[in-house]
Amino acid sequence: MHKHMTSKSLAELFLETSIYHIKDEVETPNINFIFNDYEIFEELVNEPEFHMHKAYPEDLEYLKNHSNDDCLTIQVHDTNLFFDLLSKLLTETILLYDDYDDEVIVRETAIYLLRRIWLRMTPYDIENIELFLQKQIEFTHNRRLDTHSYELVNTYEGLDVIMKTKAGDMWDETTRNMIFTILDDKQEYELPHILYDIDDNDTCYIYGVQSSQGEKDKRIGKKLYKLNKGIDNPNVHPSKVCALLLFINELRKNNISKVIVPGIEVLSYRYHELLSVASLSNLNQALDDYKKNPQDKYLSQRIEYLRDWYNRVYEKQDLISFLKTEELYNLLYRITEHDPNFEILNDVMIQGDYIQIKLK
Repeated sequence: MHKHMTSKSLAELFLETSIYHIKDEVETPNINFIFNDYEIFEELVNEPEFHMHKAYPEDLEYLKNHSNDDCLTIQVHDTNLFFDLLSKLLTETILLYDDYDDEVIVRETAIYLLRRIWLRMTPYDIENIELFLQKQIEFTHNRRLDTHSYELVNTYEGLDVIMKTKAGDMWDETTRNMIFTILDDKQEYELPHILYDIDDNDTCYIYGVQSSQGEKDKRIGKKLYKLNKGIDNPNVHPSKVCALLLFINELRKNNISKVIVPGIEVLSYRYHELLSVASLSNLNQALDDYKKNPQDKYLSQRIEYLRDWYNRVYEKQDLISFLKTEELYNLLYRITEHDPNFEILNDVMIQGDYIQIKLK
């Protein structure tokens, strides 16, 4: 399988497809891209037409002339390096999906990459976009904690705990999710997922602890509340506490002692606003279509799916922002009450927009 696209091909794809999608806010928030030079684009639009997906001079003019003072601006300091890094990141992403047996189409994956990778940026990443892309390559390449099927890793209250990892989608905050499940005979409780990445310096980045849609046996769930015993203000759900404690144990098993919890990604709020609007629009359109053709079984199934998605994302941007910041910080401080060797090194409100943690 061909797993690569050249930097030149990605530049053309960006010019003739992705920039329009971004500027029109079709799911992805509006971003200005200001390049240090446009030579690679000029070569593309001036070469003879010989393929299906061809960038034209008007595409380049669109890129240059559609900046907006009200949206985020990314300064690309080295255009050639920018697309070289994107090419490497695409290759690593496809290899990662291959490892997890996820079927991919190279061009489609490239389009998603060019549109969505920016959703992972923190304020620090905006200042040096090339460094951000290099870090994403490290994250994607790193296989340190990967497991492709469930493994028995721990116990909780005498019950087995199994764990597996999965590759994140391009719109996820991270390249990896770690999923713990507590087993009791034939019953199971899937804990919230840990959204994490690891760089080449063995630093683990935790971007979220996200509630799962998996099975949740009530009897097992009640056992989780034992984690609240002796806690004066149990302000986070014990399932998240349990998941993070188990994850920390996996880090220690792998001799990873440095953890960083970045601040919220800068495009996250607007992204979830767009998802909210789209979820309502898509559901209403499907309902209208169903009224015209109530015998259509496919439409009936689609409405069920769209209604579930609507319930999950409609007007949830404030809640999601809270979960990614204040609740996540509360969870970290809660962990210090369970694990004396979990040391928070800085105050996020005073010393920057990320939390540094040392695991002893």
